[in-house]
Amino acid sequence: MRKYPIFILVLISFIFACSCNNDDAQNNIYYTVTINTDEGGTVNLTSGEYLSGTTLEVTASPLEGYSFDGWDGDIVDTNPTISFEVSGAISINANFSETVTISENVVVLNEDLIDDSGYIFAIENGQNTCYLLDHFGNKVFTWEFDDVLGQDIEITTDGTVLGLFKASNPEITFGGQAGLIREIDKDGTILWEYELSTTNEITHHDLTKLPNGNVLALVWERIPNADAVAVGLNKSTDIFTEKLIEIDPSTDTIVWEWRSWEHIVQDFDENLDSFGDPSVEKNKINIRHANSIEHQFAEIGDIMHSNGLDYLPEQDIIVLSINFYSEVWFIDHSTTTAEAKTETGGQFNRGGDLLYRFGNQKVFGDLNASSIFDYNHHPTFVNTNGELSLLIFNNNEIAGQSSAMEFRLPTINGSTTIGGDPELLFEFTDANLFNPRISGADRLPNGNTLICEGDYGFWEVTPAGEVVWKYDGNGIPFWRGIFYSKDSDEILSLGI
Repeated sequence: MRKYPIFILVLISFIFACSCNNDDAQNNIYYTVTINTDEGGTVNLTSGEYLSGTTLEVTASPLEGYSFDGWDGDIVDTNPTISFEVSGAISINANFSETVTISENVVVLNEDLIDDSGYIFAIENGQNTCYLLDHFGNKVFTWEFDDVLGQDIEITTDGTVLGLFKASNPEITFGGQAGLIREIDKDGTILWEYELSTTNEITHHDLTKLPNGNVLALVWERIPNADAVAVGLNKSTDIFTEKLIEIDPSTDTIVWEWRSWEHIVQDFDENLDSFGDPSVEKNKINIRHANSIEHQFAEIGDIMHSNGLDYLPEQDIIVLSINFYSEVWFIDHSTTTAEAKTETGGQFNRGGDLLYRFGNQKVFGDLNASSIFDYNHHPTFVNTNGELSLLIFNNNEIAGQSSAMEFRLPTINGSTTIGGDPELLFEFTDANLFNPRISGADRLPNGNTLICEGDYGFWEVTPAGEVVWKYDGNGIPFWRGIFYSKDSDEILSLGI
């Protein structure tokens, strides 16, 4: 009997069974699924090999203080939970960011136009604290001191702070007096201290650390009333004029000084060496202009009231804000102390005479002349692509509306013309911007300007004058606000 049909049937069944087994093997395909997340959150699934056709549901969960921003990679979605079928290799990323808490102090914030590359060093006026603010109004680092600040303080490249502090029982007590200079580390340890508070002298208002490590500071110097009267001042008290000192912290010695009294001109007594014509000798200080100053401090001897300085290392030049004269003075720092007493010597052969000045034409003798400033604070050199300018806060007391102003500076040397007004490059003012005292301005890396309104807080404005940030201190007065970039040595040294 022939059995071929049975054999064929068995063979067909075997082939079919093999075919089925091959289909199962082909369906058991696995693909790599990569799920990435950053430190701000977690996901409920791990990366691995997943069977083709499997539906996965992945949920991203932010940690405390963070929020979920969305998925990217092979799937882009803003929902924290996503579902997908595995049909090939896939890579997705869960993104988180720190939750931003905006302080109620911040009343204007345009995140697209602010300069968020750094922090604002906010110096409370006449208090014992200062701090770094971010643009959301958060204090990212705070300093507290045992003694009250004597106005200025700055962060050094080592992460310490160098500041003026009020000495105990000073004999000279005009607004802005200090007496103590201290360098303090971030833990509050006093690393260095220098005291100058005597019957005849006291440090005040402003200071800065020079590139050589020395400290440049403002000093009030007592001039006897008899000397003041002799040059034509109608004062019944001693007067106090401006002096600059450079201190070497390693020896606590004064290695350089400049005295304004040695560079005065007066048309009162021809028998004195200082006799001359203020309208001609514009490199000298018309001391009798002090007779026209109407201020409570001037009445008791503070006749100049310098309130700010800045140093230009590229040219070894110092600028001073002379508040009661409503102008700025430029001085050569390359002189020796001996040369600084005279009108010769130094890189420009001008000695300690003024290299340049501007702000108030009245100081040359004509009280009907024009003026730019009506009290001024915080002079700051600005170098924009090699072009030198000066940024300053014009308190503008009589008008009752202050402004931040930037002026193009001429080439400053021994023959710079004095008497005209420099070109105005930038000015910002606002009906709500006014403080007759303190305040300042600082240029930011992106070209914006940070303005400190002393009795209010801070403004940030664009070159076009758009207000992109305002911080209301809620009654706290501020001396200044200084911008430090996050990648600067000052901030990196703090470890924040």
